[in-house]
Amino acid sequence: MLWISTRCLKDSPLEVTLENLGSLTRGVEIVDAGAHRIPSVSLLESFPYRYSIRLPHLDINLASILEPVRQASVAATVERFTFAAEVQADVIVSPGYLTAQSDFALARRQLSRSSKDLIQAADEYGVRFLLRNTGRWANYLLRTPEDLGMVSQVPLALDIGHAHANGCLPQFLHDGASRYLYLYDCKGISEDHLEVGQGSINFSTIAAAMYAHGAQGVVDVPTYRSAYNSIRALREFGIG
Repeated sequence: MLWISTRCLKDSPLEVTLENLGSLTRGVEIVDAGAHRIPSVSLLESFPYRYSIRLPHLDINLASILEPVRQASVAATVERFTFAAEVQADVIVSPGYLTAQSDFALARRQLSRSSKDLIQAADEYGVRFLLRNTGRWANYLLRTPEDLGMVSQVPLALDIGHAHANGCLPQFLHDGASRYLYLYDCKGISEDHLEVGQGSINFSTIAAAMYAHGAQGVVDVPTYRSAYNSIRALREFGIG
């Protein structure tokens, strides 16, 4: 089964979005921000879905060199673990960013500290959290497979478009062994979330990697129509 991110209906209220996605999937990733900020577990429980929860990538900075900000980011993530535990959802978090390249070593250490804090909290709540690889902006962490060493105990949520734009998708597929993949297309170094088949990603290799690792695929495109078209295109590659 292919999952769908609520990104495709980001301007609709969460309840309306969940109602509309029922015709396409029974697996939903909620982007927990804006109109889709989760108000209560009861709303999620009123639909017959399996869930994952993705936290906003700019509001939370697990690599902040400012210790109070790092601690607040960890606390905000743990707070969503409480929702995730009740609906048996994975939680996907971005690794964070820095404001100056001279702070890179310190930011790496901060991310490592945050990862250890979250591993402990996830164990207590009985949930799984994953870190998502980031795009081309030089101040992001976890852009390439070489960065996996800084979070070696945390599973990877592989954004294939980010990896493609950074020129390292094949290596990520080989080294990351991710069981959670964001599926969309893009052209060259662009990070536009195009529907599958409209860009330059080789989905035959994606299909092989997903099959090898038993991976879950999450369609992550900006419109409902592109989600529908992407599901049809992915099935031609044997995905879903």
